[in-house]
Order: sequence, then structure tokens, then C-alpha cells
Amino acid sequence: MTKRKPLLLTIVVLVVAAAGVTAVVLSTRDDESASKPCDIPNSVQEQPTSAKTAPGGGGIEVAEKGVSSSALASMGAVLHNTSDHVAYRTRLTLKVVVSVNGLPPGPIQGPSMTMEIPVMLPGQRVGVGRPLIRVSATNKVVSADVDLQTTTWLSNGALGGFTPTTDTYESTSRVSSSPPSDAVRYTERSANCRALSSRRTAVVFRDANGKIVGGDLLPPDGKGNPAGSPQQSPSSPSCSPGERSTWIVPLQNVPQNADDKRTELYSYCDLNAPPSDVNNAF
Repeated sequence: MTKRKPLLLTIVVLVVAAAGVTAVVLSTRDDESASKPCDIPNSVQEQPTSAKTAPGGGGIEVAEKGVSSSALASMGAVLHNTSDHVAYRTRLTLKVVVSVNGLPPGPIQGPSMTMEIPVMLPGQRVGVGRPLIRVSATNKVVSADVDLQTTTWLSNGALGGFTPTTDTYESTSRVSSSPPSDAVRYTERSANCRALSSRRTAVVFRDANGKIVGGDLLPPDGKGNPAGSPQQSPSSPSCSPGERSTWIVPLQNVPQNADDKRTELYSYCDLNAPPSDVNNAF
């Protein structure tokens, strides 16, 4: 038995040594990964064309839509990129048709609102929303629609390691006040290798059956805390790498028939801040 001890000791030393070599190799690989330059471009050449038709087939489609029936009627929708190309800065208009005093809608329709989605990767679904018109006993929303306009189609991979920022709903606090001060809190996560430019956050509200019942597009971090409902400031700006908890304050109170846990949020993260941002023009 005593003659086998040196052999066992030699095996243990070899195993430890091998583990040390492995650790060094892994550490070196981690260092190489950490020092790898960020491949997300700072800008791309924009060549706006029809958002409905992508090279090789497919395009942007309206997958779902719905409108609220509250005092300030809002519209929510979900768009789907059915192509194998990246849609960059997709421009669209939300439109509403209104009947006044029960009369059929005339040639003049209700107001419209132009918006821009920074990035839609192949197969991705993105929500849009915005209050459109104040309804009353004499005004009734007949219909609401999304008018898809232009986008810049890019080959898949043209944005390097860009990945969509994900948003997870946390909670809704409802506060009866004027102006509206309901707050929707959510967790934002970005796996991108650099900070991107925040161009607001879209919210889509759904009822208990999953039907869209309104939406909005708002700056993150509340831009004003709801009265009586203090909110903790996030640790970093929206669209920064990592995880952060933040919130939005809709321009109208959250629809009464909205099922809070079905609320969807979409951070609009762009490569850079455009010279003129239509999303901030209202």
C-alpha cells in the first residue's frame, strides 16, 4: 500500500496542474472577449423605401390593433417584420375616423400622428401606441388604423451584435388626479455592447381577453412622479447595457378595462439620436 502513495500523489499533481492550465485558457478567452471592440455601428446610410415590401419578400405588417373608449381615446397596435431584412427607422402614421353627432364620417377624418420605430429585426414584433382624440357624447371613434410609410431595409447582420432591448412589466399604480398620473413600472434589459439612444418607450394595453384597448409612447423614467406614489430613479439611462428598473406615466389614465398584467412595453433604442425626432414632436 505504501508503494502506491507516490503514484497517487503524482496523479493529483497532474490533475491540479491541468485544471490550472484550463483556468488560464478560460481566463484568456474571457479577456479576449472583453477587449473585443463593439461592432454595433454608430450610423447607417438611410435609403427610405416602402415599409410594406422588403427585398426578397415580406415586409412590415399590422398584426393587431385596438382603440380605447376613454375620454382621451388612444390606439395601440403590434407590428410584425415578416421579412429576412432589418427594418431601420420605420415611419408610420396612426389615424382615427370620428363620427360627430351620430352622422357618417365625412371627407375630413380625425387627427393623425406620425411615429418612427428605430429597429425591427427579421421576425420581430414591436408595439406602437398614442392618444389620438378626446371623445365625448357627440364624438365617437368609428375606426383607427396604422398607415405604414417608409423604412430603410438592411441585410441581416448589418447592425453587428445589436439585439432588441427586452422589457418586463412589473406593476401599475393608479392615482386619480388631474393631469393623469398613473404609473407603469417595468424592468429594461439590454445585452448590447454599448449605450444606444433612447427614443421613448411604447406601451400597449390589453383587456382580460388579450384584446388591445389602447396604447401610448412616452419618455422613460416617468418625467414626473405620480402624486402619492414615489418612484425610485433608475441607476442608468434607458437603452444602456445591463438591467434597470424604470417607469412611464401615460398621457391619459390607464384604460379602466385594461388587465394590468397583460401590459406590454417596448423600449425604442436607436443607433444614435436623429437630428429631428418625430417621436418627440408631440
